[in-house]
Amino acid sequence: MANLGNSDILKLEKLFDMSGGYVLDFNNNSFGHFVETCLSFDPYSRYEGSKANILRQIWRGESAASVAKLNLELIERWRLNKLLGEVELTPSEQQIADELEVQFGAVANDESPEDLEFLALDFGQLDIRALPLELSSQDVVRARLDEIAKCLEVGAPLAVIFLVGSTLEGLLADLARSHASDYTGSSAAPKVQGVVKPLPKWTLAELIVVSRALGVLRKDVMSHADHVREFRNYIHPRQQIAENFEPRMITARIAQQVLFATLEDLAKLAAPERGV
Repeated sequence: MANLGNSDILKLEKLFDMSGGYVLDFNNNSFGHFVETCLSFDPYSRYEGSKANILRQIWRGESAASVAKLNLELIERWRLNKLLGEVELTPSEQQIADELEVQFGAVANDESPEDLEFLALDFGQLDIRALPLELSSQDVVRARLDEIAKCLEVGAPLAVIFLVGSTLEGLLADLARSHASDYTGSSAAPKVQGVVKPLPKWTLAELIVVSRALGVLRKDVMSHADHVREFRNYIHPRQQIAENFEPRMITARIAQQVLFATLEDLAKLAAPERGV
C-alpha cells in the first residue's frame, strides 16, 4: 500500500483537477484504458465510483511502486496537456510537479539514497561567465541550460539526456585540448595497444574518468553520469531498443544535476586564474 501523506494528496488532487469527480481530461473509457495500460488491470473491475474516487482508492489499495508509476504517468499527461494547450506553467505548478516527480520516481525506480541526496543538492544561480577562459562556448552553454529546463518542463527526458551529454562532452573536450599534456599524461588516459588515444577520439566516458583522476570533477559527477556518458548510444532508435533504455523524468533530473555539478567544478577550477 502506498504511503501518501495529506500534503501529497492535496498536491495531486490540485494538479489533476479532481474536484467534481474528474481526473484531468479523461472520460470513463479513456481513464480505464489509461490505468489498464499503466498497471495491467481494469480499474472499473476492481473499484467503484467516479474517476477521482477510483484514483483515490488506487492510492490506498495498490502497492507503492504501482501508485508511483501511475502518478508519474498522470503527471506526464498533465504536462503534455499544458503544452498542447499552450498554457504556461505557473511557478507553483512547476515546483509541485517537480517535487512529486522526484518523490514518485524514487519509489518507481528504486532510487538509491545517494541518488536522492544528489538530486537534493542546490547549485544556486550558476554563473556561466565564471567558467575557465579557454571554454569559449559560454553563450551556447547558457542557451542549452535554458533548453534543458524547457525539456524538463514539458516532460522530454530523452532530449535532456542528449543535451546534457553533448554539452558535457563539448566542455570537457575543450578543457582537455587546452590542457593536453595533463590529460594525455594522466595514468587514467585511454590507451589502444599501449598508446594513448588522440584527444579528438576520446569518448565522454573517457573524458569524465580522466577529469576525475585529475581532480577536475567531484566524485558524485562520475558516479551519477551513467546514462549521460553513453548518450551517443541512444541517438539511434535500434540501439536504444537493444539496450532497453527508457529514460524517465527522474533520470533526466539526475542528468541535469550532473551538468550543474560539472559547471560548478569548472568554475572553481577557473577561480585561481581570475584571482578570485
